[in-house]
Formats: sequence, C-alpha cells, structure tokens
Amino acid sequence: MSAWRPRSGASRTRANFVAIVLLALAVRLAHADALSGTLTIVGSDTLSTLVLRWTEAFRSRHSEVRIQVQTPGSASAPIALLEGAADIGAMSRPMNDDERRALTKRYGYAPTEIAVAHDAIVVFVHPDNPLMTITRRQLDAIYSDTLRCGAKKSITTWNDLGVDPARRTTRILATGRNDASGTHEFFREEALCGGEYRADVVVWPGHGATVAAVAGNPEAIGYAGIGYVDGLVKPLAFAPEDNAPAVAPVMENVMNGDYALARPLYFYFNRPADRTPAPLPAAFLEYVLSDDAQALVTQEGFLPLAQDERQRQIERIHATMQRP
Repeated sequence: MSAWRPRSGASRTRANFVAIVLLALAVRLAHADALSGTLTIVGSDTLSTLVLRWTEAFRSRHSEVRIQVQTPGSASAPIALLEGAADIGAMSRPMNDDERRALTKRYGYAPTEIAVAHDAIVVFVHPDNPLMTITRRQLDAIYSDTLRCGAKKSITTWNDLGVDPARRTTRILATGRNDASGTHEFFREEALCGGEYRADVVVWPGHGATVAAVAGNPEAIGYAGIGYVDGLVKPLAFAPEDNAPAVAPVMENVMNGDYALARPLYFYFNRPADRTPAPLPAAFLEYVLSDDAQALVTQEGFLPLAQDERQRQIERIHATMQRP
C-alpha cells in the first residue's frame, strides 16, 4: 500500500474551487423561492422536447419564474444571443467561427459553451424496405453531388444499393432537415464528408416531420435525432467505412463510442469573462446539470452526461477570468 502524499497545489486549488461551487449551489437552493423574472431560450429543434421538460420541472420549483422557449433551429441561437433576445441559446452543433466572431465583436467576449446531453443521428427507411445497413460513402452518394466520401457516381435508385433488382428504376426520395438546423449541418459534415447537399433533397423544419415523411413513403430515406425515431420507420446500422462493421444506432453503442454519428448538444450564453452569470440563468443551467434533470434526458431518448462531464460544465458556468 502506497504512503499517503499531500495534495499538489493544483489539486488543492481544484478542490477549493469545487467546494466554493458546491457552497454557492447550497446557498442558491436555500433561497430558491427568491428566484423570479423571465428566462428566454432560443435555438435547436432537436433539443425542443427536452428543453420543455426541463423548463416545466424548473418552474414547478420556482413558480415566480417565466420561461419563453423558441426552437426554430440551431442557427437562430447565435442570432438571438447577438441581438440580446435570448438568455440561453440551444444548439445541436458547435457554434461556428463566424458566429463566435460576431458575438465577440458585439460584446467584447466570446459566448460560454456547456454540453447538456448527448445525441445520435439515425438514418432510417420505411419498414417495408429490405435495406438493413448503410455506409458513409453510400449516404454521400445519395445526398450529395460533391461525392467527397469517395463514391464514383451518385446513387439515385434503390437498385443502386442492391436492394431489389425489380426496383431498378425506383428513385430514392432523400429527405432531411432544413439549413436552419444543426442536424442538417452535422449530417453534412459527418455523413457527406463536408460536401454539399443535392438540390433535390426534400427538407423539413423538424425531426418529427422527417420521420413522418419516411413513414408515409416506401421509397424515402431520412435522418433524425435518436430521440425522435419511432416504430413507424426502420433504423439502419451505419458503417463509417466500406470495410468496417455496420453498427446499430442503439443507446449502448452510442454510449460506448461504437456508433459514429453521435454528438454533444449545447447551451450557449453571454457572460463577461470577469463575471458570474445572472442568478436566474445560472440557476437554470445548474438545474440542467442536476441528477433530476439528467434523468429527464434519458426519458426523452437522449444520453445524459457522465458525472465528470457534468462537473466540468459546472466549473465552466462559474469560472471567472480577468480580462487581459
């Protein structure tokens, strides 16, 4: 058994920081009834149902708080933060460099980012379709004409995928999300190797509409967040490379990292580097990272953050750094 050693300075500093955060949480909970005002959240459609569950639970504890939620898509979050029309921006993709620069130019500091849950994008077809698996190269050939993943030509019919020789002239109806969606951008980067969508891809403003479109059309293929995929469509196993095994989009495979089309989901908020967040946004962000809120993540079909991930997000909320 090794001898006991005193903590390093860095370890003591971290321990002290965690103790301060926990004390702040305890004080905030002790004065929970004092919270009031209006909190506005704008952004991701993917996060919409989860955000609504969180806001309902939060308001049940803080009856004097009003919460407004608008979810037209991830692209709306940076705009709302830029215009001061939102306290929190919800995004199913990371904020891009142009969005960060615009916010930094406007406020003099970059937005703070925290992860709030994990998601996976599922590719699916009609239940009557015999297709069981799909590769990245095939998806790129179906959805794009830039063919950056290595296909030699576009895939336009189901027979091109070897599904059924009798359907050699039956065209694939490719469906997906509109360009306001973070899912649209994530799929473009990860499934199309950063290429461009074909002009004939049918796009929808929400995950539910995409699922419904494929459920109602045996010739359609679509993609959506795992929490929105139901028994009306058939999920496909995904292989990132042609010679790699296809992995089913189930929670176990997403959690252990085997499923390639997985991603974090984010909240962004404006906070000067030398100040802590305002009490109401801070309380809501702390709640989202709590045991109760992360249990709702699982209920909505997403993946909760691991305990160490949650601690890192709490530290981001409360960390302050003096301006240079």
